[in-house]
Amino acid sequence: MSSSRKDHLGASSSEPLPVIIVGNGPSGICLSYLLSGYTPYMKPDAVHPHPLLQRKLTEAPGVSILDQDLDYLSEGLEGRSQSPVALLFDALLRPDTDFGGNMKSVLTWKHRKEHAIPHVVLGRNLPGGAWHSIEGSMVTLSQGQWMGLPDLEVKDWMQKKRR
Repeated sequence: MSSSRKDHLGASSSEPLPVIIVGNGPSGICLSYLLSGYTPYMKPDAVHPHPLLQRKLTEAPGVSILDQDLDYLSEGLEGRSQSPVALLFDALLRPDTDFGGNMKSVLTWKHRKEHAIPHVVLGRNLPGGAWHSIEGSMVTLSQGQWMGLPDLEVKDWMQKKRR
């Protein structure tokens, strides 16, 4: 089954897309962000509150987190997830959030076009999932900072939407 699509320059292509993401909520958006070539790096001046993780992160300065040994980096981390990689990214995006902290992310994101992978995100409704039903007076079980995306905090999004 072959269908025609347009590439990033608008030219038509009959090549199938290598990746289809099913679901356009926060997880699907994050995966799309990564597949679009946005790559996480440790901020040069950042200090992570977890001393062992901080030491590991300083072993490869300037190297993308994705190009490092994720199993090694995630050893010893604890949190809400059973997935070591999810624990690592939670720890980097929201250091100490699981333990009541509200420190800013230690990551910076660089767009590396050469790493982009063509993909499509499919969803039933507008992208963002639950974000569209959030009202200013709404209370969630998750802390607000947990609802952010890699390069967009939910408070910044809500401010732009004037909520």
